Amino acid sequence: MDVRLSARAAPAGQTDAVSIVARAIHDPVGAAHGSPMAGAAALIAAASRHRVLLLLGWRLRAAGKLEEWPVELVGAFQTAERRAIAVDCIRHAELLAALAELSAAGVRPIVFKGAAVAHSHYPAPHLRARADTDLLVPASELPALEDVLSRMGYVRPAETSGRLVSYQSHYHKINRYGIVHAFDVHWRISNLQELANRLAYDELWHCRVRLDALGPSAVTVDDVHALLLALLHRAGHHPGSRNLLWLYDFHLLASGLGPEQMARLGEIAGARGLTRIAADGLSLASGYFGNAAVASIIDMLQTQEPRQDDAVVIHGPWTQADVLRLDLGALPDWRARARLMRELLFPPPAYMRARYGVRSNVLLPALYVWRALLGMPKWLRPHQAEH
Repeated sequence: MDVRLSARAAPAGQTDAVSIVARAIHDPVGAAHGSPMAGAAALIAAASRHRVLLLLGWRLRAAGKLEEWPVELVGAFQTAERRAIAVDCIRHAELLAALAELSAAGVRPIVFKGAAVAHSHYPAPHLRARADTDLLVPASELPALEDVLSRMGYVRPAETSGRLVSYQSHYHKINRYGIVHAFDVHWRISNLQELANRLAYDELWHCRVRLDALGPSAVTVDDVHALLLALLHRAGHHPGSRNLLWLYDFHLLASGLGPEQMARLGEIAGARGLTRIAADGLSLASGYFGNAAVASIIDMLQTQEPRQDDAVVIHGPWTQADVLRLDLGALPDWRARARLMRELLFPPPAYMRARYGVRSNVLLPALYVWRALLGMPKWLRPHQAEH
């Protein structure tokens, strides 16, 4: 079938376009022939929304099939690729410098999530779309990290903070070309109390592996823990998501596991109450990109007896009230619960002044009330899963 001709037909539904994109990524040779094609606009929209346009185009080109697809899609891919390569080169140099400075200052960051898998499992790092670099560091090393990033010109936006309300902070700077360099720094693996302690920094540091593409001091985690962290991220921050980029990460990481690593994955998932979270995410990945290796991991996970706290979070969408309920239930005592409520209702004065653009503390009581009233509808509004 001539795919260019089929692109002139009426666009298929949104789900059809997503399925076509996923099939083409998984099997670029087979998907180019005999598939009912959506229109070019629907395909581009689906690939862009799921952040896999670069991956789709690269896979089709590597298979010698790109030119058989709609000319509009080819053009969109080529335009996006030119920009992505240029931006990635500039960001790569900055990231190398930042990691070297952090190492010199005695900070031991673990690079994880998007930036790590981009450099360890994708054929080229620019193919794995990402807006920032995620780092996991010990809480004790945060002051040294902030000092290094501040000296390098990074700024931290106004964001709430406390012992329980958040376990991450953000830093960014914009260079002379208008390119944003950004770090998402974590000292626990999730802001959700139910998941925050399922995998600790010390354990992950013990399982570190070198990430040579980002310099001699750069490390990430082994594939077993990288997959668990990716699955936890989806469950804890985007429950119910079917985003193809994340599912393809699961597919890549799971496909490379040998029998011993699969057994280790099942052992850790069972011990930490992650079997249903892992099985849910991997089942979705298998549905789009499946292979025998992933299917065998799913079978192994589904045979395990779940813990009481296994998969407290899988499905979405959530409301903020749901998140608060989960957080309060996961904390060990009423003192901790009271502290979390206090940090939610009364963020630090410095945050309130920066957030509302005031210098004096005189207006703070009124601003706290205004913030609470303004935020009430958001607590009951479902947060849609990212697709």
